[in-house]
Amino acid sequence: MSNNEATSALRLTLVAGVIVALFLALFGRLWFLQVLAGERFAALAESNRVQIVVLEPPRGRILAADGEELVKNRPAQTISAHKRELLNGLGEPRDEQAEKVLARLSQLLSIPVDEIVERMNSRKYSPHRPVPIAVDVPPELIFAVSEHQELFPGIEAETLPVRTYPHGTTAAHLVGYTGEISQEDLEQPQFADYRQGDLIGWAGLEKTYEPYLHGEEGMRKLEVNAKGIVQANLGGREPARGDDLWTSLDLDLQRATERILQEGIVASREIQRDDGRFLPSVAGSAVVLDARDSSVVAIASWPTYDPSEFVGGVSFDYWGWLQDPANQYPLIDRAIQSAYPPGSVFKTVTGAAALEAGIVGPSTPVSCPPSWELGNITFRNWNPRHEGSLDLAGALRRSCDTYFYELAAQQWVRETNQLNETGKVDEILPRVAHDFGFGRTLGIDLPSERSGQVPSRAWRTAYWAEHKDTYCAKAESLPPGYARDINADLCRDGGRWRGGDAVNSSIGQGDVLATPLQVAASYAAIANGGTLYAPRIGQRIVSSEGETVAEFSPEALGRLPVDEAGLAAIRAGLRDVVMHERGTGRLAFTLADFPLDSIPVAGKTGTAELKPKVPYAWFASYAPADDPRYVVVVSVEEGGGGSQTAAPIAARILQAAFGLDVAPFVAGPANVD
Repeated sequence: MSNNEATSALRLTLVAGVIVALFLALFGRLWFLQVLAGERFAALAESNRVQIVVLEPPRGRILAADGEELVKNRPAQTISAHKRELLNGLGEPRDEQAEKVLARLSQLLSIPVDEIVERMNSRKYSPHRPVPIAVDVPPELIFAVSEHQELFPGIEAETLPVRTYPHGTTAAHLVGYTGEISQEDLEQPQFADYRQGDLIGWAGLEKTYEPYLHGEEGMRKLEVNAKGIVQANLGGREPARGDDLWTSLDLDLQRATERILQEGIVASREIQRDDGRFLPSVAGSAVVLDARDSSVVAIASWPTYDPSEFVGGVSFDYWGWLQDPANQYPLIDRAIQSAYPPGSVFKTVTGAAALEAGIVGPSTPVSCPPSWELGNITFRNWNPRHEGSLDLAGALRRSCDTYFYELAAQQWVRETNQLNETGKVDEILPRVAHDFGFGRTLGIDLPSERSGQVPSRAWRTAYWAEHKDTYCAKAESLPPGYARDINADLCRDGGRWRGGDAVNSSIGQGDVLATPLQVAASYAAIANGGTLYAPRIGQRIVSSEGETVAEFSPEALGRLPVDEAGLAAIRAGLRDVVMHERGTGRLAFTLADFPLDSIPVAGKTGTAELKPKVPYAWFASYAPADDPRYVVVVSVEEGGGGSQTAAPIAARILQAAFGLDVAPFVAGPANVD
């Protein structure tokens, strides 16, 4: 064999070897794909053929105590669009036919094409689930789509559950509203099973009881082709409605409380002040509790808002209205989310603290002069006349400021001496106030409850350390005068708890802050014999099948630190505030023609200064005084005196609570506290 022939044979052998090796590699790969990895790729192929669509469940209902629906779902006729059939991967109309369909839909619904496309591209919706384009569509439009499907391929009419509020704005702050879950919420453990686009409770009971109300999502299997267009519905499971929340709310009284609060605030603007101006009375709240266990019967906050505006997403215009300061921020539930100086309604705590400290007994007489001095500062009583000597009940009846100034000053001297001698101090007022429910949250089943504030020596030191640099800077930069002198003093000694601090705190002023709910809970404890309960709205959870899932019993937070004799003195004083002819709350009930002979009332007026604003008006009460059933607390921002504005509102709420005719509002009495 020649050399050329040998070379050619070698080349053929090499080529044949390469071809054999390639075939072996190809067959090996095919064997791997079909045998070793066959099941995996079959599953991937199936997943490409079958798509899972998650169906959001209808939320559970929120019910009043008698079973009346406060929040429910209603079926809403909806026109929806299939994104994969009408849009391409860029989120644009996939072809000329899709453009024509969208143009017809735009003309039918009077919605611009660009807006329809924007809704379809929202990440809120699954690409395989019809995207709602228009909700609550008139029947004739539903008919047009259903009967002319050839003109609207990819468009369908469906029925979706929509949150609805049968009683309008009633109890808006309590029931709350829903909205799309945020990315921040999705990262929280309690929302591990939620998906982007899910609706959750954003406020009120909707938020607190979200785990019960949400329900169980459903699932639909859809067969799709290579282009992602749905070919068939392969079944699945329907979503399960969430559980129902039964509450303690009395719907009729809730309605009446909201109406009376609004009417009373507006009517008080007709009251002329000593300086000739009229009361601003910009906003307010009212709390009605069951005196026996502090369960919530009604809570009103005014101004209010419409939760139905949040269905389907709140509009830009309405959100702007809610956030406009001129509208007093209607979303705030002032009963639990706002803290104010409580004024004289706090004197029950001061009296209890004096009893606890042993400074006075229930019957110890203390002088009630028109003014009282501490150092070079004069503190005045609301009444310019000397009222003689009063015991605790009398001091509450007449709301004598100077009585409580004297007790606070004595206690301050004792505590200062104790601190100097031992380096430690038992501050009675903050401790007793805590036991009355102040300076802490009470655990009501509503979000964003404020804790309020009861100042102490430690609080004063911490607050001063935080603001010292500001005080010192102002002491140097301000021109000579009162403001500069005050800041210079605070720069030097602002961390020291002084006698004036104790005196101001004794009448619920200074740095004391309380929510209307805290005041109501403390008065409920006085009314029921001394047990402080956590206010609660939710009573039980019931499944859609009618089975009780959970029940919520009253939770006792503790006992008031007052013995029977002391509590009796406090209750006697509160009773006399309304029942005694010289009580500071008497006139408001007389003008309302309230039947005090058959339904005696105990209460306390309060007027809290918050300069430069007009004073805030308070009235705290319970009735019947001898066998308490209801606690009613009213607070009005810049409402002037408690007897002028808050007491008349409370009187009429009590009339509604006991099924009496509610008296019209008349010009309020002159302020006495």
